[in-house]
Amino acid sequence: MFMKLIIIGLLVAVYLFETVVALLNQAHSRKPIPRYVQDVYDQGRYEKWLAYSLEGHRFSLVQQGFGLLVLLVLLWGAFARLEKWTMGWTMNPILQSLIFLGVYQTLVVVLGLPFRLYRTFSIEERHGFNRTTKKVFVRDLIVSYVVTLVLGGLVLGGIHALYLHFSSNLWKFIVLTWVALSVIMVLVVAFLGKLLMRLFNKFTPLPDGTLRTRIESLASSLGFNVKAILVMDASRRSTKSNAAFTGIGKTREVILFDTLLEKMSEDEILAVLAHELGHAVHKDTWRLLAQQVGVVALYAAGIGLILQSPSLFWAFGFSGVHFGFSVILFSILFEPISLLLGIPLNLLSRKAEYKADEFASRHTKAGWMSSALKVLSRENLVNLNPHPLSVLLYYSHPSMNDRIKALR
Repeated sequence: MFMKLIIIGLLVAVYLFETVVALLNQAHSRKPIPRYVQDVYDQGRYEKWLAYSLEGHRFSLVQQGFGLLVLLVLLWGAFARLEKWTMGWTMNPILQSLIFLGVYQTLVVVLGLPFRLYRTFSIEERHGFNRTTKKVFVRDLIVSYVVTLVLGGLVLGGIHALYLHFSSNLWKFIVLTWVALSVIMVLVVAFLGKLLMRLFNKFTPLPDGTLRTRIESLASSLGFNVKAILVMDASRRSTKSNAAFTGIGKTREVILFDTLLEKMSEDEILAVLAHELGHAVHKDTWRLLAQQVGVVALYAAGIGLILQSPSLFWAFGFSGVHFGFSVILFSILFEPISLLLGIPLNLLSRKAEYKADEFASRHTKAGWMSSALKVLSRENLVNLNPHPLSVLLYYSHPSMNDRIKALR
């Protein structure tokens, strides 16, 4: 019982801490707009942003509180009953774990559905962002659910098989799990990520014209042979804009949201792409991948240690070590560690963004990148005045004011 109360207390403490940070961020966003982004919003647009931001914050707190309540109910005894129920389906321990996690994931999706519907068709709709039809929403829901079950089942089933084979040798299990997850991550970055994106979006080549010519010329001048320049139909779901490079090495592709093409000038789009090229020149994709591989080592060690602690499972009413429940326990116990890890990792990421901004400014024209950032802020209703603690903990990109200030 004592162990159960500690873990539940940790879960509640993290929720309360993140709630306090969210409230601080919400209060800070009402302060006067910082100097370098004062021209992003006119009064009408600012009031629209404020209404969108405050409603989104309140809704997120309600959603997270509901999720916490559901998890507490499950931890108090429902998970143990679910273990007994799945044991009646099969004697295979891997299938037992996969059924256990599949039922839990299904419950999460079903209980989260009203929140997704309200956010998409009420909040995003009323504030002018949503373009998702009900048909697209249902399709996205089904595809993401099936992909999660299939890919998640393959990965977790494989790790469980490693555990059954190497349960007597903890370090061998940890190392092999780390290697397997690292290989999967590299494959996701290089290939699988792009394939998964194509399950949800259509990609068409950017038509010939001055923009394509300028992008190819810029990439060529920096020594990059881009495999493809593609336009993604982001407008099917939202009015928000973005651009990115995907893949590594010879698999690189330029992805432009069609909404970006609608709202930015060619100069601004070129600056955004130069920013992404800056990440490539600075090897930021490889650095990020190396960081993630390092974090995965902690994941593997954490799962291994939990699986070697049967008292954790007995505390929640389980008959013994249960791989499926260990995944859930790990997500709870690792959350505060993840918050702390996020501080240095996000700091490195923000530094990389500053360098990519400077690269874009240097290889295009002064002012293009600042102008592009202001368009992105305005069209995506970005918080121009986030609380410093929120930036420290969660922001992989600097605030817009800091980015534009640095470009000056």
